[in-house]
Amino acid sequence: MRFRPLLLIALFGFSTQADEYHHKNLLVGTKAIGLGGAFTAISDDLSAVFYNPAGLTNTTSYNSASISTFAWEKMTYEQVFSTGEDFSRSSFSIVPSFLGIGGVSNEWHWSLGFGVSDLSTERNYAETSQPLTDEEGNEIGIQTEFGNVDLDNSALNLAFGAAKKITPKLSIGAAVNLQYRKFETIQGSGINAVAYLPSIDIHSGFIAQRRIKDETILVAPSLGLLYMHELANFGFKLTKDLTINRSFSASHNIFVSSPTPLPPTAKAATVGTIRGSAEQEYGVNFSLGVAKRLENSEWSFDIDHYTKTNVTEKIISEFHPPITRDLAAVTNYSLGLTVYQTENRYFRFGIFTDNANGKVDLEQPFQRTETIDMVGISFDYTTDVFEFPLSVGAYMKYGEGQVRLADIRVIENIVGIPLYPPRANNDISDAKKSLLVLFVSANF
Repeated sequence: MRFRPLLLIALFGFSTQADEYHHKNLLVGTKAIGLGGAFTAISDDLSAVFYNPAGLTNTTSYNSASISTFAWEKMTYEQVFSTGEDFSRSSFSIVPSFLGIGGVSNEWHWSLGFGVSDLSTERNYAETSQPLTDEEGNEIGIQTEFGNVDLDNSALNLAFGAAKKITPKLSIGAAVNLQYRKFETIQGSGINAVAYLPSIDIHSGFIAQRRIKDETILVAPSLGLLYMHELANFGFKLTKDLTINRSFSASHNIFVSSPTPLPPTAKAATVGTIRGSAEQEYGVNFSLGVAKRLENSEWSFDIDHYTKTNVTEKIISEFHPPITRDLAAVTNYSLGLTVYQTENRYFRFGIFTDNANGKVDLEQPFQRTETIDMVGISFDYTTDVFEFPLSVGAYMKYGEGQVRLADIRVIENIVGIPLYPPRANNDISDAKKSLLVLFVSANF
């Protein structure tokens, strides 16, 4: 009777940053949230430092807080286990999404804003069991497949912006956004097989686990224009992300147990750490917006375009995917509506897209990418019942697409034997992703 440590499940190596495949992970700012991000041609609160700094000339309140009281995200990888079962991940967070102060000095309107675009924690584990059979198909025991994903993500933004009216209708502005992104994860998968023989139980299997830590500091300068015409308001923003510093490390440990001798070239146990500092390049973001105030309502519409980025892949080890990657061009759209009961009481609605910047490259043997395009809706209600503007609302996103987790193959290269089953579709899996955020905002 021959037992082999084959398997089983393709869980090792999930995405290595908070949401590096989407540009609109979490919205920030009181009005912008309710409008689904359609804010470029309005930008009349302190969060304009992120959407269009030229809009700061229309700011009337100089203290703002927007708190996401509950943020829940779920992602499902379909038919991951050999039994056909799915693997689901979920994260929960309670975060302040925006805090801002501002003022006016010598005709310059300024704002200092702190925004949180990601702050989440995941602790996920799943397992499934099925009969263990010998080569003739006889049931001789049980095998358990398992996988775990633990994540701690954060994306923090500190921005300073200023704006000035050039004419009564035209404003210009500029901002600098300092960003800190941190991703830390422990991910693993494996199998435990037990064969029940008359005289002894034979155990075999393997476990592969990796710890990844990725920290990046970026600066994102932006320029903005806002033109207020009788027909409509028109807004424009240009932003470029520049990496200042990158620190990446990955540690792995793999242990294989087999009742039969492994090939001489195989490694039954291996540990190791690799480090890298190659900086990821980013494209340019162009945002165009139009907004129109009617008697009791206001419409706004935005187009956000992110140019593609082609990079030279930086490989720090033959046993790890490149730590830099190409980014696909992405265009997102958002449409917002404000319905006024009074000037201080109103409803806001929004619908928006959050398309992925990943793309599948079959020439990359160890690729890890996500191509899930998402659609979202948002709404809130603002009132002055407590003698200051208070907004309560929510937004949600949902999308279906594909993920490619071919980086599990590096584990097999390290060990020297096949651990995961070959897949005819180049390790591409169908996936679903959803996000729900409840928030409370106040200006004071």
